[in-house]
Amino acid sequence: MDNSPSRLFPQSETPNKLAPPPPTNLDTIRLRIEGMTCGSCVSHVENALSKVPGVAAAQVNLTTEIATVTPVESGVTKQQLIEAVRRVGYDAETFRQGDRIASGLQHTQQSTLRQQRQALGQAIGLAVPIFALHWLAPILQGGHQDSPIWPVVVQAILCLLLLASPAGAPILAGGFRALVARRGNMDLLISLGVTAAVLSGLWQLFIAHAPTMHFNTAAMILTFINIGRYLEIRAKHSAASSISALVQRIPLTALRIEDDGPQEVRIERIHIGDHIRAAQDTIIAIDGQIIEGQCSVDESVLTGESALKPLEIGDNVLAGSRIAEGLVTIQATHVGADSAMGRIIRAVEDAQAGKTKMQRIADQVAGVFVPIVIAIALLTIVGLLLITDATLGTAINRAVAVLVIACPCAMGLATPTAIMVATSSAALRGILVRDAAGLERAAKLDCILFDKTGTLTVGQPAVTHIDVLHDDATFTENDVLTFAAAANQYAQHPIAKALVAEAKKRNLSLADPETFSSTPGRGVSAKLDSQHILVGSARFLADNHIDLTAALPLVEARAAAGQTAVLLAVENRCVGVIGLSDKIVNGAAAAIAAIHKRGITTAMLTGDNASNAKAIALQLGITDVISEMTPTDKLDEVRRRQENGLRVGFVGDGINDAPALTAAHVGLTFASATDIAASAADITIVHHDIGNIQCVIDLSQRSVRIIKQNLFWAFFYNLLAIPLAVLGIIPPGLAAIAMMCSSISVVLNSLRLRS
Repeated sequence: MDNSPSRLFPQSETPNKLAPPPPTNLDTIRLRIEGMTCGSCVSHVENALSKVPGVAAAQVNLTTEIATVTPVESGVTKQQLIEAVRRVGYDAETFRQGDRIASGLQHTQQSTLRQQRQALGQAIGLAVPIFALHWLAPILQGGHQDSPIWPVVVQAILCLLLLASPAGAPILAGGFRALVARRGNMDLLISLGVTAAVLSGLWQLFIAHAPTMHFNTAAMILTFINIGRYLEIRAKHSAASSISALVQRIPLTALRIEDDGPQEVRIERIHIGDHIRAAQDTIIAIDGQIIEGQCSVDESVLTGESALKPLEIGDNVLAGSRIAEGLVTIQATHVGADSAMGRIIRAVEDAQAGKTKMQRIADQVAGVFVPIVIAIALLTIVGLLLITDATLGTAINRAVAVLVIACPCAMGLATPTAIMVATSSAALRGILVRDAAGLERAAKLDCILFDKTGTLTVGQPAVTHIDVLHDDATFTENDVLTFAAAANQYAQHPIAKALVAEAKKRNLSLADPETFSSTPGRGVSAKLDSQHILVGSARFLADNHIDLTAALPLVEARAAAGQTAVLLAVENRCVGVIGLSDKIVNGAAAAIAAIHKRGITTAMLTGDNASNAKAIALQLGITDVISEMTPTDKLDEVRRRQENGLRVGFVGDGINDAPALTAAHVGLTFASATDIAASAADITIVHHDIGNIQCVIDLSQRSVRIIKQNLFWAFFYNLLAIPLAVLGIIPPGLAAIAMMCSSISVVLNSLRLRS
């Protein structure tokens, strides 16, 4: 398997197959967004970014708080995008140096968690006295009609301080910005509810002199909102721990060899061409080539292969690998985000930035949900005052409960948290999801089409049989192999390399041919020890007028066994038949059987001849075999099945598989694939293990199930809770608790995907 950096994760990445590709290959721009609280916030920021001239597409992830912008023109600047975000009531910033690999997610969440912890402390510190004064009011009044007013005044003062504190001010500011921008979001609903409660309390205290005050309601709302946000940030931090684990596998420093000896430097300061010293138990920080020493490395993080890999001068090493033993000097070839591990993390981030079909629907609903909730709250006040004998205080109390309990935060978190957990956990297991929508589609596959060579087989033919036809008993199998291998020493075809490899394995001495010529796809001719040699297919020898009467039965037997027959002729007489076969990938037959048990059909599409293809398919348990196919034929077959209503997955690894990978509902490939195939696929399996395909299906089905559960409970919660708030069954304080619990439950449910 070729695990070079360019093979593992190609530099160029194709866009989501559901969206039109951008006209250019300009680099995407990433921004960290501040102030988002729900799905409607996501819609507002995406719309603002998409309207910037020169922007082709924009995607915003609520969980990671990252915006990914694809420009169509080189003139788009980060400052233009930041200003567009600020105009709709949010803030944005670019990444600091060194943040690109990890997207700064861990740093952002730790900082946000610290700020929210401080806000929660102030909320509790100010709210507890308000609660105490409210509950102790009857005792302080002593049952007298002219009771002292100071307990209520103190509540009002403390409540105003709470609004001005970090526990209330950011929420009110966010709500005010949303109101000015005419964009509804969670902060706007909370701000309206809290403001209505406080203004109602002040009006009843100083003007109406009514006995009902709402200061404790405002304090309770802000307290539970801050508790909910703190717990939510902690849960999201836990959800992002998988990608943080990937980031932590890259060391922060490395030993760079300088004029005065090795110096420990941060990886941001390492450049291509620098020489890095790595000793035993060191995690390699860059991709590079060994220029001194030898070692054994553990590449299980990247390839899934637990066996140690011996390396020496000239071999390549990958970032994230561990030196198990030895001491080497490495010349850096790829650093930072361009290293193998950097591209793994980038692939995970891109998948998390993508959106599934369900998430797009949820964001659209959340975008129009806030105005509907505000209208319901206003109708609640008007309806109670006109239809019933309820007081203004009661009407406001119920409207506040409606505003608070209907916050669409859970809807916004339902999908991105599940996608974040699923893609990060999959990456730790060697499954890289490039397209979140592709992961969603994998749950509903009806059939999976497989390429043969390099996918179901290892793509490296090996000699399995040698039959001698010469009537001279002294002409042996080794003689046949020696002539065939010597004639093919300068050929580049995989079969030629297999012949030479087998000869070297048997320690046979190969003479240099005096002459050599090759007929592509047919065979070679050479002169060895003044003898004319032909090595190739039966057709090649027949075209050169070689009698194949004795050889044809052996050729047919090799083809029936799924082998390729190579014939040897010496001095115009066929003297031997060599059978070669491509080894089936370990565990492929069991994986195919497991896929069949799921009710998913399989088929093999190959450019190989019918006999070889059917023999391999028979061993794998595949009955649907189509052979001698061109890349266009594979593409047409994918489309034909799709037109028949089937949801098609395609598994391939070569350049000729790229059209079919792109056209399929889900394209899957392996880390050993060509760059073009890897770019066309939705999902890359790092270790060449066909069994991981059923893991992908498992992950997809579980993810879709979790997302549906999240969305169902988020919508069901609002449908049930709003009428209860209108009827007064749920007061504002309990509404805040219910809203908090709904958001946290969505995140905790998504965390189940980590198992």
